[in-house]
Amino acid sequence: MTAASVAADDVTAVLEGKAEILFKKDAVFYNKVQELNRDLTITAITCFARHHHLTDPKLQRWAEREGRDKVDGVRILEALGATGLRSVRFSKEIPEDLVSKITCNDMSEEAVISMKRNIEHNNCTNVTPSLEDACVLMMKNKGGFDVVDIDPYGTPAPFLDTAVQAIRPGGLLCVTATDLSVLAGNHIQACYGKYGGMPLKRVYCHEFALRLLLACVDSHANRYSRYVVPLFSYKSDFYVRVFVRVFQSQREVQRTSSRRSYVYDCVGCHSFHLQKLGTHIPDTQQISPGRGPPVDRTCVECGKDFYIGGPIWSDPMHCPDFLEKMLEHCRGDGGYLGTAKQRMDGLLTLAAEELPHSPLFYELSSLSKTLRTTCPPLQSVRSAILNAGYQVSLSHACPKSIKTTAPPSLIWDIMRTWARQNGVRVREEDCIQSKLMSRECSVTVDFSLHEGAALKVGVVRYPPNPEPNWGPKSRAGKRPRVEGKTEVKQKKKKKDRPHNPDLKQFPCRRFEENQCDLGEECRYKHVPKEEEIQS
Repeated sequence: MTAASVAADDVTAVLEGKAEILFKKDAVFYNKVQELNRDLTITAITCFARHHHLTDPKLQRWAEREGRDKVDGVRILEALGATGLRSVRFSKEIPEDLVSKITCNDMSEEAVISMKRNIEHNNCTNVTPSLEDACVLMMKNKGGFDVVDIDPYGTPAPFLDTAVQAIRPGGLLCVTATDLSVLAGNHIQACYGKYGGMPLKRVYCHEFALRLLLACVDSHANRYSRYVVPLFSYKSDFYVRVFVRVFQSQREVQRTSSRRSYVYDCVGCHSFHLQKLGTHIPDTQQISPGRGPPVDRTCVECGKDFYIGGPIWSDPMHCPDFLEKMLEHCRGDGGYLGTAKQRMDGLLTLAAEELPHSPLFYELSSLSKTLRTTCPPLQSVRSAILNAGYQVSLSHACPKSIKTTAPPSLIWDIMRTWARQNGVRVREEDCIQSKLMSRECSVTVDFSLHEGAALKVGVVRYPPNPEPNWGPKSRAGKRPRVEGKTEVKQKKKKKDRPHNPDLKQFPCRRFEENQCDLGEECRYKHVPKEEEIQS
């Protein structure tokens, strides 16, 4: 059932899943775009409770000691409840035997009034409203919840330290980060301050954002002798979200450094290499420092230096068995979910198809742009990689992605061969294109069709947005947007802005990246970095 809204007087009724939510117009936050988020969360909690929580040997032993026939259902905390929509849906859509108690919390009195009204309206007897600061509530209940859901407007960083303590060992932690522009590299200082890692603004920036978030959550858990095991991680629309289990083990915490890596990304051709922080010595509990770097001072392909990003989570982001259980639920009992057929099935299929031990990816149009050639068919490039003896898959974060076990040298050999076959011309000397095209291929590239290159049909992997202007909504309490008002302001600003014809005083950023081929026709100044530094 899809989300629909019906207005009555000053109250709006929103129907989503099996829940009907009432709230005053423009008073409490509701975002229709996040329906996929809520559908996936319900599916993940259902699968976790059924296949992990109820079958946990420790919980079964505790139940026997207390004289119970079976393990109680999960105790869920929605730390930032707002209207209570998520908790109400948990109560109505997760089977009763899988849930024992749901706590819906918010520090806004107006939000708590709204959630109480919705809990009563939907007759949810196992949902308890709470008015408290989320961090204080989690600190008061250390180990008191089996599932904690953190879904803030913006960064989850302030809540992570208490969230990893509020989870019982083996519990499920669900974390959303909607400040994707920060994690994707638009605000480097803010990202380092909030998440403890350096972002890289590259074609793989969304997967990089996911791995930064995973590393941050794990870092918070490590301070309390805990570590995380990702079950499912994804990027959608304007946010990233991770589902991780939190376990207690000082021994495993000592191995954490071997699960994180720095990333060396070439400034010119964007080839990337990973450097592990630590290396686990097999058959021992010892960790040795990572040895590197994995690159020379300059890139062997184009001669440029490197950016360094991270540290990121470089272990698998998904659990294949858990994804299989989620797909089964999506195609079975969860078929009523509004986004089940349109988006969930494709997203979960893509995540299941991803290579688990190959962090980050290349993107075909970006590679083609660097060589100034036409973009090769995805199937041809996949065939060439498979014919060379390596593995390849897509990434759920990008339609034309190439996630592979092949080294960067093979990727550029494939692109060089394609460019030469299609008669590409080198326009300038001493540019990235000329340096890449001047190198000889180290292997013979075979573009003949490989049987594993074709994708399975019957699944819509990258569906279009359901509606125009699909994106985030304003924060709760902000003034409503007046149609046309923003456009008028922008036109007025553009009209009043003084015209500056002398742009030659500013350096051309595309020229610095060896991507500007306009020459003297460019409106900006073309000065090599070396000359600019000397002057």
